[in-house]
Amino acid sequence: MKTQTATYLQWQGLEQLKQQPVEQAVEQAAEQFEALFLQQVLKQMRSASDALRDPDGPFAPGPREEMMRDWYDGQIAVELASRGQTGLKGLLVEQLSGALKNSGAAVVASGETPIAAFSQPLRTHRNG
Repeated sequence: MKTQTATYLQWQGLEQLKQQPVEQAVEQAAEQFEALFLQQVLKQMRSASDALRDPDGPFAPGPREEMMRDWYDGQIAVELASRGQTGLKGLLVEQLSGALKNSGAAVVASGETPIAAFSQPLRTHRNG
């Protein structure tokens, strides 16, 4: 599945996501969350390396460079998430799908999920 950048950057994409079958929507939302998470990781890595730069030096980042790097990091994050190599998407899909099945309640047409669906204990590799 290819992550559509518009889906998590625009409200129209959210509406499109609500129109999909629940299983497909959960999978796509998990991939989008993974992309956003990876983008934040990349942003923090960049800010750590920026701390080592001389702010008055010839290679000091300007506002245009920062904007371009943010955009580029977002594109890299979307690409990494679409490859599914981090495993975060799979864990999220497993957790959310299990929560929806165990809740005993269907997702209503408005796209709202009963709060009980998300009150399940978080499964980790340690507690099986």
